[in-house]
Amino acid sequence: MTNALPSILCVDDDTEVLDLLKEHLSLKGFIVLTATNGVEACLQVKRWAPRAVVLDLFVPRLGGLGTLTRIRSMSPDVAIVLLSDVPGALDLVVSAGLTVSAALTKPVDPQQIVDTLARAGVVPPADLAGSGSGRPGAMRVMLVDDEPRFRELLAEYLGAKGLDVMPVPSGEKALEKVGEFRPHLVLLDLLMPGIGGMETLRRLRANHPASRVIMVTAIEDLDTARKALATGAVDYLTKPFTLDYLDSVLAIHAPQPDEPGRDGTRAASADTLDEGVGVAGMSSLVDGTALGPQR
Repeated sequence: MTNALPSILCVDDDTEVLDLLKEHLSLKGFIVLTATNGVEACLQVKRWAPRAVVLDLFVPRLGGLGTLTRIRSMSPDVAIVLLSDVPGALDLVVSAGLTVSAALTKPVDPQQIVDTLARAGVVPPADLAGSGSGRPGAMRVMLVDDEPRFRELLAEYLGAKGLDVMPVPSGEKALEKVGEFRPHLVLLDLLMPGIGGMETLRRLRANHPASRVIMVTAIEDLDTARKALATGAVDYLTKPFTLDYLDSVLAIHAPQPDEPGRDGTRAASADTLDEGVGVAGMSSLVDGTALGPQR
């Protein structure tokens, strides 16, 4: 799966363990997904197709072995690192006819997991490690979406590509922060609680016309797209979309290299740009790594 994200799914009902793993793996350059039970883990694997899974043997709902069985059926080649409070976990896996990349006994040093993943061939691209936001001259993208998983994953992906990303959960928060952040591009979800995407779009265009707004929604509706474009959006993306497709849409609408930004900085942009209004998002892609659940 050449388009797969360099993501790791960590599954444990202990939130302190999840927080520790997420912090360490994120600093190493991975995009980290989390789940606190087996059912949620299977949904995450089906939705995001992670490169590896770090799985607690005694996770609730399905249990570790039941979860492992279902993950293997959905993604046979995914690397799986099993964590357990007791020795002999690998024997349980083998007796169940299953395979894992490694079985580690808790408490586990997070670096030990990174090293184990590396031996399994799961490493982040070199340019992801230590990435962050707030870079001078980086294109600024505000991500407005009420779904935490989608917002988190997309923010980390864009941040890893060198963009300055501000994720916010609502239209109200976007309007509160836009004056300070002054984004070049805004990815704005259409269906959100509160004032909603269309009203947020109207207010953004009225008060911050320099920011280009790309609407994002799971509804493939030509009339809605036309309404959004007429209101001032520059494009329209329909979930799910591939990361390659997202990259191309952002490149089209990125600011020109000589366009000044916040504090006099100039945003880095793609080689090929188009100032025209597009409707690229109306073509729903089904190949590659699809980002964003239907809802």
